Amino acid sequence: MRSNSFTVNPFAMNCYIYWDEVSKEGVIIDPGAFEEFEKDEILNFIKTSGINIKLILNTHGHIDHIMGNDWAKKTFDVPLLMHKDDMPLIEKSMDQAAMFGVNFPKPPNPDRIIDETDEIKFADTVLKILHTPGHSPGSICFVDEKEKLIFVGDTVFRGSIGRTDLWMGDSNILLDSIQNRIFKFPDDYVLYPGHMDETTIGEEKEFNPFLNGEFDKFA
Repeated sequence: MRSNSFTVNPFAMNCYIYWDEVSKEGVIIDPGAFEEFEKDEILNFIKTSGINIKLILNTHGHIDHIMGNDWAKKTFDVPLLMHKDDMPLIEKSMDQAAMFGVNFPKPPNPDRIIDETDEIKFADTVLKILHTPGHSPGSICFVDEKEKLIFVGDTVFRGSIGRTDLWMGDSNILLDSIQNRIFKFPDDYVLYPGHMDETTIGEEKEFNPFLNGEFDKFA
C-alpha cells in the first residue's frame, strides 16, 4: 500500500490518496481541494500514477475537509462515505463557509452513511472504522491493521489534539476517543492526521503534552 498527501486550501489540510500498488485501486480521503491548481495537482498525480479511485472518504464534516467533495464527486463519479452524526455539518456547510469567509460549491450529501459496523474494502485492503467523536460528533478514523496505520482526521496531531471550540466539540469526549479508542492500538502504528506531519501512537503517548499528563502539572 502507498499513501500520498497534499496540503490544500486556506486551512492547510492534508488530503490523502491511499492505494494498492498492484491493483492500482485506491481511495481519496478528505478531498479538501479549494484552488484549481490544488485540484489539478491531485488529479495529475492520480492519472500519472494510474490510480483507480474507488471511494471518497470523509473523516468528518468541517469545511476544510469537505470543500472539495463536489469536485471529487464530479471528477471521479464514485460513492462518498461519512458518518451520520456529522450530517448537520454538511447541511450547514454554507454557514460554516460564511463564518470563515470562504466560498466553495455546496457539498453533496454522502452516498452512504458508515459506522463501526462497516468496513471499507478495495483491492486486498480492509479499512476498519473507528468512531472518535470530540472534535465533531461524527469524527471517524480509518484503520489499516495490516499496514499498522490510521488516518485520524483532526482527532490527534503531532504534539497536539483537535479543536473542541467548534460546533458540538467536547474536550472530554475527544480525550476519551484518543486514549481509549486510538491508543488501544500498538505504539508502532503510524497516524496520518488532517493537519501537519504524521506521527506514531508511541510518540504521542510519550511527548504529546495534552496526553502524557504534562499539562496536569500546571493545573
